[in-house]
Parts: sequence; C-alpha cells; structure tokens
Amino acid sequence: MSEQNTTGFPYTVSREITAPVARVWQAYTTAAEWPAWFGAVEGTVEIDVRDGGPWKATLGMPDGGQFPLTGEFREVVPEQKLVITMDVPGGPAEVMELTFAAHGTGSKVTIDQTCATQEAHDQAREGSEMILAGLAAHCEA
Repeated sequence: MSEQNTTGFPYTVSREITAPVARVWQAYTTAAEWPAWFGAVEGTVEIDVRDGGPWKATLGMPDGGQFPLTGEFREVVPEQKLVITMDVPGGPAEVMELTFAAHGTGSKVTIDQTCATQEAHDQAREGSEMILAGLAAHCEA
C-alpha cells in the first residue's frame, strides 16, 4: 500500500456492489454525488481527483451538527485505486487505500487502513463500513 502507515492496527473491509466499476468510480470521484452516499452537506464537497489533489467535505451529523473533513488524493489510478488522506487535527494525516475491481457482473471495493491506536482503528473501520454501505446503496439504486 502506498505511503500508508504499516505499524499499528490494520483493517480491511470490502463490499460487493451490483454496479459496474465505472459507475462506482464515478460516484466516488464526482463531488455532486457525495451527498447521496457519503452524507456530505450539499454544496460543501470539493474534490480534485489527481495525484496531490485536495478534497474537502462537511459531514452532516444525525443531531444536525456538521463536521468538516479535508485531505488529499495521494495516488489516483482511474477505475482501479485511490490512496487518500484525511487530516487529523493535532496529528498526522490518516491514509487509506481503496481498490476498485470487477467482480462477477458488478464490482468489489476494498478499503485498507492501518491506524495508530485501537480506538482510531475501531472508529475508522466503522466509518469505512458506512462509506461502503452508502456507496453501494447509491450505485445500486
């Protein structure tokens, strides 16, 4: 995995999606689609999908609060792989790798990440499962 922390608490989550890789890639790399699957507040998503390109989005919380997120795309291999960071206040950026692959008549998306602490691992894994569930629901609709 590119530029990813290799010590700590690793996890891998995958999701099979009944949509072609091109469709899943489009949903993940198109700012206008993020509110539908990521839970981002409309009008807050800005993404520059290229190596070194920044991204930002404001996540809408169930209680009505908002949580701003920022990071960058470290590596982009169209319709195959994204290595992205998420900025962590007061700490190093978290790095995660997403892979996109054809699987039967659909796709399989896998997220790999290694976190520094067990608490960060548990939160990141839960978040990644939610991201993949939302992405699947959006692409399969």
